[in-house]
Amino acid sequence: MKIRFFIVIIFFNIMREVILIFILVSIAQLFYGQEKYTIQGELPDHSLDNSYLRLINSSALSQEKERIKHLFIDSILVVDGKFHYEGVLLQKPLLAYLYSAGTKRKMLDFGLYFIVEPGNIHIRIANWADEGVVSGTPINEDYSTYMIGTKRNMENQLLFLEKYAQYPDVVRLHLSFLLNGRKMSREPDFPKYLQILDRMPKTDRDILLAWLDYTIKKDEYEKKTKPLLDSIRNNAPRFIETIPSNSPSATMKNE
Repeated sequence: MKIRFFIVIIFFNIMREVILIFILVSIAQLFYGQEKYTIQGELPDHSLDNSYLRLINSSALSQEKERIKHLFIDSILVVDGKFHYEGVLLQKPLLAYLYSAGTKRKMLDFGLYFIVEPGNIHIRIANWADEGVVSGTPINEDYSTYMIGTKRNMENQLLFLEKYAQYPDVVRLHLSFLLNGRKMSREPDFPKYLQILDRMPKTDRDILLAWLDYTIKKDEYEKKTKPLLDSIRNNAPRFIETIPSNSPSATMKNE
């Protein structure tokens, strides 16, 4: 009887610990990714003062129509050649795009890719012709160096994509450019692209493999239909204008 009693006590103690762990894990999951980030930006002059910059999630592929509809994050007001934004990240880090919208002087339109991640993100654009410098957070430091900096080359870009493959929304757009069509599948570095895919979560890896298959089939379709389309364009019927006999042009010609 005593042994049974002790077994019951042990069982309830174990269950209490399991429930406690479950509660702690649930709380951690509830708050996972809900981290604050700020964006501090400096522009070359006051040309964009009192206008808004659009901030969008730029992780969608070109054919993900539904996802593209929900990429807008917010608008950021430019004041005195600077801008400031505070946000809460509800997911893992992602590739974002910041660009000027609705400006009258098109020469000042600009766009800049960077990473939205927890921390204080600094964006400095010294000249409208430059790509800008992003700093202040770990992934952005690497992104600025290897993807938009002076060290940018294919080798460094692949290093960046491989390093951050665990963050699909950071790398999927850039990786999709490398997995676009049959021509890319013949590239010497193509096996490296697939190695990066292997480091990604399965769901995102499957999407990009499907993207590769789609672009290859699209290229094949366009190649098959090109002769027909070219023939139609080259032999398109021409419109012949009929000039009435009593028009001034016809009278002059007859004369």
